[in-house]
Parts: sequence; structure tokens; C-alpha cells
Amino acid sequence: MKKAFTMIELVFVIVIIGILAAVAIPKLVATRDDAEISKIAGNAKVLLHDFQNYYTSQGNSQWQSDKIAEVTNVHLETTCGNPVDSSTELSPNTFVLCHNDIVCLSFTSIDEGNLTIADGTDTTDMICEAVKTVPAMLAMNNRSYKLGGEAIKR
Repeated sequence: MKKAFTMIELVFVIVIIGILAAVAIPKLVATRDDAEISKIAGNAKVLLHDFQNYYTSQGNSQWQSDKIAEVTNVHLETTCGNPVDSSTELSPNTFVLCHNDIVCLSFTSIDEGNLTIADGTDTTDMICEAVKTVPAMLAMNNRSYKLGGEAIKR
């Protein structure tokens, strides 16, 4: 008599593996989405702090003439699919954080150290919509910032 698995045993093993895969794969996809949401929200927060710190340390005259590469290392784009290069001026300009060629957040910097953060206009992307609900982003979005504060004198 040969030692081997019967057909019924093999079918049971395949069914069990299928059930485990059906449970695990959606969890894996959700984890990737959560990581992307956290990445965009984290980059937005870092970018705001980089802008604030740079403006406070350099003042408005530098703010008007410097390049974005001297201010932050966050990957920014002028439009989705068009990365900012090292010669792009900081102000006045609009920079965006994208996901799948959809604008999630836009940062508009103008003279006098003003920065506006706004939501993207396209509401079809689940990741960009979820970024708006992150607690840290609720306080940041759709606001204008006067960088450096009112009390900073040079």
C-alpha cells in the first residue's frame, strides 16, 4: 500500500488555504492604504514645519528668492506628474502632494511669508479623501498661515 494523500484531504487543504487568503489579502490592501494616508499626512505636516522654520530663520527677503530644494526634502510637485526641480523658486508658487496623479493637498506660498494649505479638488480618490479625515490634517487643511508669527522683528 502506498502512502499518499487522498483527494479529499487535498481538497480540504486547498479550501483552508483559500479561506486564509480571502481573510489576509483585504487586510494587506487596507494596511497599504493606511500607510499611504499616513505618508501624505506626515509629509504635509513636515512641509508646514519646514516652511515655518525656514521663514523664521531666514526672513522674508530670503523667502522671496530662495529655491524649494533649500527649504525641504519632501517630494513636491508643481502639478501631478511634474516634480519640483532644484531651481524652482519658493515664492510665489504652488506645490502639491499627489497620489495616483490626483492632487491631495496644495501649498500656495506667496510673499510676506504667507502659506495656504488647501484640499485637492478631485474627490474620487479614496486615499486623498481619507487624508482629509486624519486628525492632524483636520486642523491644518484649508487654512492660511502667517509664517514666523507677528512678533518676529528683524
